[in-house]
Amino acid sequence: MKRLGLSVAVLLMSATLAFAGNKEKAPFTVSMYQLSSYLQLTSAQVDEVENINEYFQQMQRASLRADEDQKEAKMQKAIYSNLKLMKRVLDADQYRKYVALLNVTNNNNRLRAIEAAPDSYLAENK
Repeated sequence: MKRLGLSVAVLLMSATLAFAGNKEKAPFTVSMYQLSSYLQLTSAQVDEVENINEYFQQMQRASLRADEDQKEAKMQKAIYSNLKLMKRVLDADQYRKYVALLNVTNNNNRLRAIEAAPDSYLAENK
């Protein structure tokens, strides 16, 4: 349990430090090594999750380049499609951990005044 707590702390710290020095808008990125060890992904899941994350980053970049009136809608679409794809690949416990990680990272970004996802993105943690 102590080991799990430390790995979660390291994962969260690295995700927040990635944005600490950068105040400009940037897509949410995650280290695949840290994510795979935190979620305990199988080798087949690692490939799928990596592809989903690449697609998610592309959609985020597109939403950041969009007009002001379409930005939030495109970001919501990117987030919901990411969650939908992840739910297909991950089991229930892994998905719950992933959603919790996204929520914590988004809340940390809001505290640091970094461009974060809209409030409506905070998904249910089932």
